[in-house]
Amino acid sequence: MKKIKIITIFAISFVLILLFFVSSQTHLFERNNTSTSTYSVTKNHTPYVNEYDLPVGSLPNGIIADKKEFIWIVGSDSNLYKFDSRLDKIDSVYFIGDKELKPKGSIMGWAIIQDKDEMIWLSQSGSKPLWRFDPINEKFTSYVTSAAPFQMKLDEKNGNIWFTTLGGNIIGVIQKIIPSNLEIDYKITEFEVGNDSFPSGLFLENGNVWVAEVVGNKLVRFRIIDDMNTISIEKTLEISNEYKTDVHSPTDIFVTDNKIWFTEHGTSTISQYNLDTIQVKQFPTSTNLFNATTLPFWLKESQNHGLWINEHTGNKIAFFNTTDMTLLEYEIPSRPYDGTIVYPLGLTAMQDSVWFSEWNTDKIGVIDRNISIPFDISTDISQITIPKNTAGEPVIIDFTIHKNQDIISEKPISFVVSSSMDPALGLVNMTAKFSNDTISPSEIEDSKKIRLLIESNFALIGNYTLAISATDGLVTKSVFVDMMIN
Repeated sequence: MKKIKIITIFAISFVLILLFFVSSQTHLFERNNTSTSTYSVTKNHTPYVNEYDLPVGSLPNGIIADKKEFIWIVGSDSNLYKFDSRLDKIDSVYFIGDKELKPKGSIMGWAIIQDKDEMIWLSQSGSKPLWRFDPINEKFTSYVTSAAPFQMKLDEKNGNIWFTTLGGNIIGVIQKIIPSNLEIDYKITEFEVGNDSFPSGLFLENGNVWVAEVVGNKLVRFRIIDDMNTISIEKTLEISNEYKTDVHSPTDIFVTDNKIWFTEHGTSTISQYNLDTIQVKQFPTSTNLFNATTLPFWLKESQNHGLWINEHTGNKIAFFNTTDMTLLEYEIPSRPYDGTIVYPLGLTAMQDSVWFSEWNTDKIGVIDRNISIPFDISTDISQITIPKNTAGEPVIIDFTIHKNQDIISEKPISFVVSSSMDPALGLVNMTAKFSNDTISPSEIEDSKKIRLLIESNFALIGNYTLAISATDGLVTKSVFVDMMIN
């Protein structure tokens, strides 16, 4: 528990540093001053990932795909970028606020969304936390909230926009109001959700708003009460450590089929809480060469039976298949010139693809789920029981690597293990050894069996999840096995 606490503190510190450290407190006037420009774009790619350059120093953060397949990106340079996904180029650039009072530093903008009227709403840390941009007349209007929105979600039924504020300990709702003079206005209502709760992600479902409290270590459901356009909320469910449910630094949340999916920033896991069984299961991401933790963050629904996840320090974008319970992680090819971590901060899904921002490389990227990978991994074993001390008798897990005959690849495939035992994804008081550490595609005719041997040296008793992963350096595919140590 001590190690989990340390990793959680690190994860929260990372978020807050990005949110506040690079933020400028320069005041912006209400007067709008927008501009447009066109930049040449350099394209970098792997078979699965295409990347596009934004201007140097743009530090892209919030990102959204609109209804016309334009990609909108909030730059920390106080620019709003409009990218044409069909022509692979920047269409327009709009300065947020007054150019004559351009901030000296960078301003983080985490949240961006398009409303039912096709207006673009975005947040900025600093003195003007919320903006609405009209793409028709190319004008910005600022609005006052207690803190900059961290995530925003649209209620498709009534057009209301809900938002979290992270450090503000507040969630809120933006309502479109048409008064007697027929001039459209907006009403913002805020609700306190508790000191040191740090609300991060939210999800709207059946008249409820679910909130992931990253510091409070809680998943909370509020019933939305709408009385003649006066909105209030009432807490109806809390899932937390206080109620003997392990929840660690949840950053985003998605609810479907009586299951709550959430990312756990500090434990590098994608987790599921089953409302029927009242149990939590953690699915570990795969280990990486750069950090002990991967810091999974936002969850975006895919039309292809799954969830997209950006790993803040894993340098990967992940797709969790909620049908067969497998994880596919795509390596981001670029690296910053002065470091190794890309920081993919923003994420937005569009049909079968996902777009993401790379804060540390001044790029955006896209992944197409329809592109097949050259291998697959499977196992017939769904769970294993391991004595806390195997005393030289290892537990065996057999799995199979399948070759995609339609794809020619010479990249060797290697194998790694990660687990939910430890926030650093490692095995605790256990060792794992593969019969083959690496295999060449030429060694696989159609499929090849690989054996994993696990030994325990008085490992901690409990129920965990083991991820067995195969990777060629560009993509990593993982299957999961329930691991009970007794």
